[in-house]
Amino acid sequence: MTAAASGSGRAPIAGAVVAAGVPAPPRRTRSPREARPLAILHAITRLDRGGSSDCTLLQAIGAARRGHHVTLVSGPSDAPSPLLDQARRQRGLRLVEIAALRRDLSPLHDLRALLALARLLWARRFDIVHTHTSKAGALGRLACAITLGPPVVHQPHGHLFYGYHGRFGSALVVLAERLLARLARRQIALSWRGAEEHLARGIGRPGEFSVVRSGIDLRPFRSASRRGAACRMRLGLRADEFAVGSLCRLEPIKGVEELVRGFARAAAGLPRLRLLLGGDGPLRGHLLELARRAGLADRVSIEGAWVRAAEFLPALDLFVLSSRNEGMGRALVEAMASGLSVVATAVGGMPEVLEEGRAGLLVPPGDPQAIADAITRMRNEPRLAADLGRRARARSVVFGAGRMNHALLRLYREVLR
Repeated sequence: MTAAASGSGRAPIAGAVVAAGVPAPPRRTRSPREARPLAILHAITRLDRGGSSDCTLLQAIGAARRGHHVTLVSGPSDAPSPLLDQARRQRGLRLVEIAALRRDLSPLHDLRALLALARLLWARRFDIVHTHTSKAGALGRLACAITLGPPVVHQPHGHLFYGYHGRFGSALVVLAERLLARLARRQIALSWRGAEEHLARGIGRPGEFSVVRSGIDLRPFRSASRRGAACRMRLGLRADEFAVGSLCRLEPIKGVEELVRGFARAAAGLPRLRLLLGGDGPLRGHLLELARRAGLADRVSIEGAWVRAAEFLPALDLFVLSSRNEGMGRALVEAMASGLSVVATAVGGMPEVLEEGRAGLLVPPGDPQAIADAITRMRNEPRLAADLGRRARARSVVFGAGRMNHALLRLYREVLR
Protein backbone atom coordinates (compact mmCIF):
# COMPACT_ATOMS: atom_id res chain seq x y z
CA MET A 1 0.00 0.00 0.00
CA THR A 2 1.32 3.42 -0.87
CA ALA A 3 1.75 6.21 1.63
CA ALA A 4 -1.00 8.14 -0.07
CA ALA A 5 -3.48 5.31 0.40
CA SER A 6 -2.62 4.54 4.05
CA GLY A 7 -2.92 6.53 7.19
CA SER A 8 -5.51 9.01 5.99
CA GLY A 9 -8.50 6.72 6.49
CA ARG A 10 -10.12 8.06 3.30
CA ALA A 11 -10.75 6.03 0.15
CA PRO A 12 -9.01 7.24 -2.98
CA ILE A 13 -11.15 9.23 -5.40
CA ALA A 14 -12.65 7.06 -8.13
CA GLY A 15 -10.65 7.27 -11.31
CA ALA A 16 -7.53 8.70 -9.62
CA VAL A 17 -4.15 7.09 -10.23
CA VAL A 18 -1.78 7.10 -7.19
CA ALA A 19 1.90 6.39 -7.79
CA ALA A 20 4.31 5.91 -4.89
CA GLY A 21 6.89 8.63 -4.61
CA VAL A 22 5.46 10.66 -7.53
CA PRO A 23 3.84 13.95 -6.50
CA ALA A 24 0.49 14.82 -8.10
CA PRO A 25 0.85 17.39 -10.88
CA PRO A 26 -0.14 20.90 -9.83
CA ARG A 27 -3.63 21.99 -10.82
CA ARG A 28 -3.49 24.28 -13.83
CA THR A 29 -4.65 27.80 -13.00
CA ARG A 30 -6.05 30.19 -15.51
CA SER A 31 -3.69 32.95 -16.53
CA PRO A 32 -4.83 36.58 -16.30
CA ARG A 33 -5.16 36.58 -20.09
CA GLU A 34 -7.53 33.62 -19.95
CA ALA A 35 -9.55 35.01 -17.04
CA ARG A 36 -10.19 38.51 -18.34
CA PRO A 37 -13.09 39.35 -20.68
CA LEU A 38 -12.27 39.28 -24.37
CA ALA A 39 -12.80 42.04 -26.91
CA ILE A 40 -14.40 40.25 -29.87
CA LEU A 41 -15.17 41.61 -33.33
CA HIS A 42 -17.73 39.75 -35.46
CA ALA A 43 -18.10 40.70 -39.15
CA ILE A 44 -20.90 39.52 -41.46
CA THR A 45 -22.23 40.95 -44.70
CA ARG A 46 -25.82 41.40 -43.53
CA LEU A 47 -28.17 40.43 -40.71
CA ASP A 48 -31.19 39.42 -42.77
CA ARG A 49 -33.43 36.49 -41.91
CA GLY A 50 -31.47 33.30 -42.40
CA GLY A 51 -29.26 30.71 -40.77
CA SER A 52 -25.89 32.45 -40.93
CA SER A 53 -27.31 35.73 -39.56
CA ASP A 54 -29.17 34.07 -36.70
CA CYS A 55 -26.14 31.96 -35.82
CA THR A 56 -23.89 35.05 -35.73
CA LEU A 57 -26.36 37.04 -33.65
CA LEU A 58 -26.70 34.22 -31.10
CA GLN A 59 -22.90 33.99 -30.88
CA ALA A 60 -22.56 37.73 -30.29
CA ILE A 61 -25.41 37.85 -27.76
CA GLY A 62 -24.09 34.78 -25.94
CA ALA A 63 -20.57 36.18 -25.58
CA ALA A 64 -21.89 39.55 -24.34
CA ARG A 65 -24.06 37.79 -21.74
CA ARG A 66 -20.94 36.06 -20.46
CA GLY A 67 -19.27 39.41 -19.83
CA HIS A 68 -17.19 39.80 -23.00
CA HIS A 69 -17.01 43.02 -25.01
CA VAL A 70 -18.52 42.32 -28.42
CA THR A 71 -18.70 44.44 -31.56
CA LEU A 72 -20.82 43.15 -34.45
CA VAL A 73 -20.19 44.73 -37.86
CA SER A 74 -22.58 44.22 -40.76
CA GLY A 75 -23.91 45.84 -43.90
CA PRO A 76 -27.47 47.09 -44.44
CA SER A 77 -30.30 44.57 -44.03
CA ASP A 78 -33.34 44.36 -46.30
CA ALA A 79 -35.32 41.93 -44.10
CA PRO A 80 -33.73 42.07 -40.64
CA SER A 81 -33.52 38.96 -38.49
CA PRO A 82 -35.99 38.88 -35.57
CA LEU A 83 -32.97 38.43 -33.29
CA LEU A 84 -31.68 41.89 -34.18
CA ASP A 85 -33.97 43.62 -31.65
CA GLN A 86 -32.64 41.32 -28.93
CA ALA A 87 -29.08 42.16 -29.96
CA ARG A 88 -29.79 45.90 -29.75
CA ARG A 89 -30.95 45.49 -26.14
CA GLN A 90 -28.01 43.33 -25.08
CA ARG A 91 -25.59 45.05 -22.73
CA GLY A 92 -21.96 44.72 -23.82
CA LEU A 93 -22.85 44.29 -27.49
CA ARG A 94 -22.17 47.11 -29.93
CA LEU A 95 -23.70 47.04 -33.42
CA VAL A 96 -21.88 48.85 -36.24
CA GLU A 97 -23.29 49.19 -39.75
CA ILE A 98 -20.98 49.74 -42.73
CA ALA A 99 -23.09 50.97 -45.65
CA ALA A 100 -20.60 49.75 -48.27
CA LEU A 101 -20.54 46.17 -46.93
CA ARG A 102 -22.78 44.39 -49.42
CA ARG A 103 -23.28 40.86 -50.68
CA ASP A 104 -22.81 41.56 -54.39
CA LEU A 105 -19.36 42.12 -55.87
CA SER A 106 -18.58 45.82 -56.35
CA PRO A 107 -14.96 47.03 -56.47
CA LEU A 108 -15.83 50.52 -55.20
CA HIS A 109 -18.09 49.41 -52.37
CA ASP A 110 -15.75 46.58 -51.44
CA LEU A 111 -12.78 48.97 -51.17
CA ARG A 112 -14.81 51.34 -48.99
CA ALA A 113 -15.89 48.48 -46.75
CA LEU A 114 -12.30 47.23 -46.48
CA LEU A 115 -11.09 50.69 -45.42
CA ALA A 116 -13.94 51.03 -42.91
CA LEU A 117 -13.01 47.70 -41.33
CA ALA A 118 -9.35 48.72 -41.25
CA ARG A 119 -10.22 52.01 -39.53
CA LEU A 120 -12.23 50.12 -36.92
CA LEU A 121 -9.30 47.79 -36.25
CA TRP A 122 -6.93 50.75 -35.91
CA ALA A 123 -9.30 52.65 -33.62
CA ARG A 124 -10.10 49.85 -31.17
CA ARG A 125 -8.10 47.01 -29.71
CA PHE A 126 -9.63 43.56 -30.23
CA ASP A 127 -8.37 40.23 -28.97
CA ILE A 128 -9.89 38.21 -31.79
CA VAL A 129 -11.79 38.76 -35.04
CA HIS A 130 -14.48 36.30 -36.10
CA THR A 131 -15.49 36.66 -39.76
CA HIS A 132 -18.61 35.09 -41.26
CA THR A 133 -19.64 34.13 -44.83
CA SER A 134 -17.67 34.71 -48.00
CA LYS A 135 -17.75 38.50 -48.60
CA ALA A 136 -17.29 39.67 -45.01
CA GLY A 137 -14.85 36.79 -44.54
CA ALA A 138 -12.68 38.04 -47.38
CA LEU A 139 -12.76 41.72 -46.40
CA GLY A 140 -12.35 41.01 -42.68
CA ARG A 141 -9.34 38.78 -43.19
CA LEU A 142 -7.72 41.28 -45.55
CA ALA A 143 -8.35 44.16 -43.12
CA CYS A 144 -6.65 42.25 -40.32
CA ALA A 145 -3.71 41.44 -42.58
CA ILE A 146 -3.07 45.03 -43.68
CA THR A 147 -3.42 46.40 -40.13
CA LEU A 148 -1.42 43.57 -38.54
CA GLY A 149 -4.49 43.01 -36.44
CA PRO A 150 -5.48 40.27 -33.99
CA PRO A 151 -5.84 36.60 -34.93
CA VAL A 152 -8.80 35.72 -37.15
CA VAL A 153 -11.16 32.78 -37.06
CA HIS A 154 -13.31 32.41 -40.15
CA GLN A 155 -16.70 30.70 -40.34
CA PRO A 156 -18.03 30.28 -43.90
CA HIS A 157 -21.44 28.85 -42.80
CA GLY A 158 -21.33 26.37 -45.67
CA HIS A 159 -19.63 27.09 -48.96
CA LEU A 160 -20.15 28.20 -52.58
CA PHE A 161 -18.20 25.37 -54.22
CA TYR A 162 -21.18 23.95 -56.12
CA GLY A 163 -24.80 24.81 -56.77
CA TYR A 164 -24.35 28.59 -56.90
CA HIS A 165 -22.09 29.40 -59.85
CA GLY A 166 -21.00 27.72 -63.06
CA ARG A 167 -17.71 25.85 -63.40
CA PHE A 168 -15.62 28.97 -63.98
CA GLY A 169 -17.23 30.93 -61.13
CA SER A 170 -16.85 27.99 -58.73
CA ALA A 171 -13.16 27.68 -59.68
CA LEU A 172 -12.61 31.37 -58.86
CA VAL A 173 -14.33 30.93 -55.49
CA VAL A 174 -12.06 27.99 -54.65
CA LEU A 175 -8.94 29.91 -55.71
CA ALA A 176 -9.89 32.93 -53.59
CA GLU A 177 -10.60 30.76 -50.56
CA ARG A 178 -7.25 28.97 -50.92
CA LEU A 179 -5.45 32.30 -50.75
CA LEU A 180 -7.61 33.77 -47.97
CA ALA A 181 -7.31 30.64 -45.81
CA ARG A 182 -3.71 31.64 -45.08
CA LEU A 183 -4.94 34.80 -43.33
CA ALA A 184 -7.02 32.98 -40.69
CA ARG A 185 -5.68 31.21 -37.64
CA ARG A 186 -8.64 28.82 -37.57
CA GLN A 187 -11.50 27.81 -39.88
CA ILE A 188 -14.84 26.92 -38.30
CA ALA A 189 -16.94 24.31 -40.10
CA LEU A 190 -20.53 23.43 -39.22
CA SER A 191 -19.91 19.73 -39.85
CA TRP A 192 -17.06 17.30 -40.47
CA ARG A 193 -18.22 16.95 -44.06
CA GLY A 194 -17.97 20.71 -44.47
CA ALA A 195 -14.37 20.62 -43.28
CA GLU A 196 -13.60 17.72 -45.62
CA GLU A 197 -15.08 19.56 -48.61
CA HIS A 198 -12.73 22.49 -47.93
CA LEU A 199 -9.66 20.30 -47.47
CA ALA A 200 -10.45 18.29 -50.61
CA ARG A 201 -10.14 21.53 -52.60
CA GLY A 202 -6.84 22.56 -51.01
CA ILE A 203 -8.41 25.17 -48.73
CA GLY A 204 -6.61 25.29 -45.38
CA ARG A 205 -4.86 22.46 -43.57
CA PRO A 206 -6.34 19.78 -41.30
CA GLY A 207 -5.07 21.31 -38.07
CA GLU A 208 -6.70 24.64 -38.90
CA PHE A 209 -10.29 23.32 -38.90
CA SER A 210 -12.62 23.08 -35.92
CA VAL A 211 -16.23 21.90 -36.02
CA VAL A 212 -18.70 24.06 -34.07
CA ARG A 213 -22.33 23.17 -34.74
CA SER A 214 -24.66 26.04 -35.54
CA GLY A 215 -26.80 26.49 -32.42
CA ILE A 216 -30.42 27.52 -31.98
CA ASP A 217 -32.45 28.75 -29.03
CA LEU A 218 -34.38 25.57 -28.22
CA ARG A 219 -36.84 27.16 -25.78
CA PRO A 220 -39.50 28.37 -28.28
CA PHE A 221 -39.82 24.85 -29.73
CA ARG A 222 -40.20 22.81 -26.54
CA SER A 223 -43.92 23.51 -26.27
CA ALA A 224 -44.64 22.93 -29.96
CA SER A 225 -47.01 20.01 -29.40
CA ARG A 226 -49.25 22.10 -27.12
CA ARG A 227 -49.57 24.85 -29.76
CA GLY A 228 -50.24 22.57 -32.72
CA ALA A 229 -54.02 22.96 -32.91
CA ALA A 230 -53.91 26.77 -32.62
CA CYS A 231 -51.16 27.03 -35.25
CA ARG A 232 -53.07 24.78 -37.67
CA MET A 233 -56.20 26.88 -37.25
CA ARG A 234 -54.23 30.06 -37.94
CA LEU A 235 -52.87 28.57 -41.17
CA GLY A 236 -56.26 27.23 -42.28
CA LEU A 237 -55.47 23.52 -41.95
CA ARG A 238 -58.24 21.00 -41.31
CA ALA A 239 -57.83 18.29 -38.70
CA ASP A 240 -57.88 15.49 -41.31
CA GLU A 241 -55.17 17.05 -43.53
CA PHE A 242 -51.56 15.83 -43.48
CA ALA A 243 -49.43 18.97 -43.60
CA VAL A 244 -46.00 18.85 -45.26
CA GLY A 245 -43.94 22.00 -44.87
CA SER A 246 -40.58 23.66 -45.34
CA LEU A 247 -38.85 26.84 -44.17
CA CYS A 248 -36.31 28.32 -46.59
CA ARG A 249 -35.60 30.99 -49.16
CA LEU A 250 -37.44 30.29 -52.38
CA GLU A 251 -34.44 30.05 -54.68
CA PRO A 252 -32.87 27.26 -56.76
CA ILE A 253 -30.16 26.26 -54.24
CA LYS A 254 -32.88 25.27 -51.74
CA GLY A 255 -34.35 22.67 -54.12
CA VAL A 256 -37.88 24.01 -53.67
CA GLU A 257 -38.87 23.17 -57.26
CA GLU A 258 -38.00 19.52 -56.62
CA LEU A 259 -40.05 19.67 -53.41
CA VAL A 260 -43.15 20.96 -55.22
CA ARG A 261 -42.76 18.39 -58.00
CA GLY A 262 -42.25 15.60 -55.47
CA PHE A 263 -45.26 16.76 -53.46
CA ALA A 264 -47.39 16.75 -56.63
CA ARG A 265 -46.48 13.11 -57.28
CA ALA A 266 -47.27 12.10 -53.71
CA ALA A 267 -50.52 14.10 -53.70
CA ALA A 268 -51.82 12.14 -56.67
CA GLY A 269 -52.39 9.16 -54.35
CA LEU A 270 -53.01 11.05 -51.10
CA PRO A 271 -56.05 13.34 -51.38
CA ARG A 272 -55.73 15.07 -47.97
CA LEU A 273 -52.10 16.13 -48.42
CA ARG A 274 -51.14 19.82 -48.09
CA LEU A 275 -47.87 21.66 -48.72
CA LEU A 276 -46.98 24.89 -46.90
CA LEU A 277 -43.82 26.85 -47.68
CA GLY A 278 -42.60 29.42 -45.18
CA GLY A 279 -40.37 31.88 -46.99
CA ASP A 280 -40.10 34.12 -50.01
CA GLY A 281 -37.80 34.59 -52.96
CA PRO A 282 -37.48 34.76 -56.75
CA LEU A 283 -39.11 31.36 -57.34
CA ARG A 284 -42.38 32.22 -55.61
CA GLY A 285 -44.40 32.81 -58.78
CA HIS A 286 -42.86 29.82 -60.56
CA LEU A 287 -43.71 27.47 -57.68
CA LEU A 288 -47.32 28.62 -57.56
CA GLU A 289 -47.55 28.11 -61.33
CA LEU A 290 -46.18 24.57 -60.98
CA ALA A 291 -48.86 23.83 -58.40
CA ARG A 292 -51.58 25.33 -60.60
CA ARG A 293 -50.54 23.27 -63.63
CA ALA A 294 -50.61 20.12 -61.47
CA GLY A 295 -54.15 20.94 -60.33
CA LEU A 296 -52.95 21.59 -56.77
CA ALA A 297 -53.44 25.35 -56.46
CA ASP A 298 -55.70 24.83 -53.42
CA ARG A 299 -53.28 22.40 -51.76
CA VAL A 300 -50.02 24.38 -52.05
CA SER A 301 -49.59 27.68 -50.21
CA ILE A 302 -46.69 30.05 -49.66
CA GLU A 303 -46.92 31.80 -46.31
CA GLY A 304 -44.21 34.38 -47.01
CA ALA A 305 -41.18 35.71 -45.17
CA TRP A 306 -43.20 36.88 -42.16
CA VAL A 307 -43.43 33.33 -40.81
CA ARG A 308 -41.81 32.65 -37.43
CA ALA A 309 -40.52 29.12 -37.10
CA ALA A 310 -41.97 28.61 -33.61
CA GLU A 311 -45.46 29.50 -34.88
CA PHE A 312 -45.22 27.68 -38.22
CA LEU A 313 -43.61 24.33 -37.40
CA PRO A 314 -46.14 23.14 -34.77
CA ALA A 315 -48.82 23.13 -37.50
CA LEU A 316 -46.96 20.55 -39.58
CA ASP A 317 -46.99 16.76 -39.64
CA LEU A 318 -43.80 16.44 -41.71
CA PHE A 319 -40.88 18.78 -42.46
CA VAL A 320 -38.88 18.51 -45.69
CA LEU A 321 -35.64 20.34 -46.51
CA SER A 322 -34.67 19.54 -50.11
CA SER A 323 -31.57 21.75 -50.54
CA ARG A 324 -28.98 21.12 -53.24
CA ASN A 325 -26.27 22.57 -50.98
CA GLU A 326 -26.58 23.22 -47.24
CA GLY A 327 -24.06 24.03 -44.53
CA MET A 328 -26.03 22.35 -41.77
CA GLY A 329 -29.71 23.24 -41.99
CA ARG A 330 -30.81 25.33 -38.99
CA ALA A 331 -34.47 25.07 -40.04
CA LEU A 332 -34.01 21.30 -39.99
CA VAL A 333 -32.84 21.47 -36.37
CA GLU A 334 -35.79 23.73 -35.45
CA ALA A 335 -38.17 21.15 -36.93
CA MET A 336 -36.41 18.39 -35.00
CA ALA A 337 -36.68 20.39 -31.76
CA SER A 338 -40.42 20.69 -32.45
CA GLY A 339 -40.68 16.89 -32.46
CA LEU A 340 -41.48 16.63 -36.18
CA SER A 341 -40.52 13.73 -38.39
CA VAL A 342 -38.20 15.09 -41.07
CA VAL A 343 -36.94 14.36 -44.57
CA ALA A 344 -33.74 15.98 -45.86
CA THR A 345 -31.42 15.69 -48.81
CA ALA A 346 -28.07 14.02 -48.19
CA VAL A 347 -25.96 17.16 -48.75
CA GLY A 348 -23.61 19.20 -46.58
CA GLY A 349 -23.96 18.62 -42.87
CA MET A 350 -27.54 17.31 -42.94
CA PRO A 351 -26.61 13.61 -42.84
CA GLU A 352 -24.60 14.33 -39.67
CA VAL A 353 -27.51 16.27 -38.17
CA LEU A 354 -29.79 13.27 -38.77
CA GLU A 355 -27.16 10.75 -37.63
CA GLU A 356 -27.00 9.26 -41.13
CA GLY A 357 -30.73 8.50 -41.14
CA ARG A 358 -31.39 7.47 -37.51
CA ALA A 359 -33.27 10.70 -36.75
CA GLY A 360 -34.96 11.26 -40.12
CA LEU A 361 -35.13 10.08 -43.72
CA LEU A 362 -32.38 11.07 -46.17
CA VAL A 363 -33.00 11.35 -49.91
CA PRO A 364 -30.70 12.22 -52.84
CA PRO A 365 -30.64 15.89 -53.94
CA GLY A 366 -32.50 16.88 -57.10
CA ASP A 367 -34.79 13.83 -57.05
CA PRO A 368 -38.54 14.63 -56.93
CA GLN A 369 -39.50 10.95 -56.99
CA ALA A 370 -37.39 10.21 -53.90
CA ILE A 371 -39.12 13.11 -52.13
CA ALA A 372 -42.51 11.78 -53.20
CA ASP A 373 -41.68 8.30 -51.92
CA ALA A 374 -40.46 9.69 -48.57
CA ILE A 375 -43.61 11.81 -48.10
CA THR A 376 -45.83 8.83 -48.94
CA ARG A 377 -43.94 6.56 -46.56
CA MET A 378 -44.18 9.01 -43.68
CA ARG A 379 -47.92 9.50 -44.33
CA ASN A 380 -48.65 5.78 -44.53
CA GLU A 381 -46.41 4.64 -41.66
CA PRO A 382 -47.41 6.74 -38.61
CA ARG A 383 -45.50 4.52 -36.20
CA LEU A 384 -42.26 5.11 -38.13
CA ALA A 385 -42.98 8.84 -38.33
CA ALA A 386 -43.62 9.05 -34.57
CA ASP A 387 -40.45 7.10 -33.77
CA LEU A 388 -38.33 9.34 -36.01
CA GLY A 389 -39.94 12.42 -34.47
CA ARG A 390 -38.92 11.27 -30.98
CA ARG A 391 -35.38 10.56 -32.11
CA ALA A 392 -35.19 13.92 -33.87
CA ARG A 393 -36.30 15.79 -30.75
CA ALA A 394 -33.73 13.98 -28.61
CA ARG A 395 -31.00 14.65 -31.16
CA SER A 396 -31.79 18.39 -31.35
CA VAL A 397 -30.39 19.11 -27.87
CA VAL A 398 -26.89 18.74 -29.35
CA PHE A 399 -27.54 21.94 -31.32
CA GLY A 400 -28.50 24.28 -28.46
CA ALA A 401 -27.12 27.82 -28.56
CA GLY A 402 -25.51 27.37 -25.14
CA ARG A 403 -23.38 24.47 -26.35
CA MET A 404 -22.36 26.42 -29.44
CA ASN A 405 -21.28 29.48 -27.45
CA HIS A 406 -19.37 27.41 -24.89
CA ALA A 407 -17.46 25.64 -27.68
CA LEU A 408 -16.78 28.91 -29.47
CA LEU A 409 -15.37 30.74 -26.47
CA ARG A 410 -13.18 27.74 -25.67
CA LEU A 411 -11.93 27.88 -29.28
CA TYR A 412 -11.09 31.59 -28.92
CA ARG A 413 -9.00 30.83 -25.82
CA GLU A 414 -7.17 28.06 -27.65
CA VAL A 415 -6.33 30.37 -30.54
CA LEU A 416 -5.08 33.09 -28.18
CA ARG A 417 -2.87 30.61 -26.30
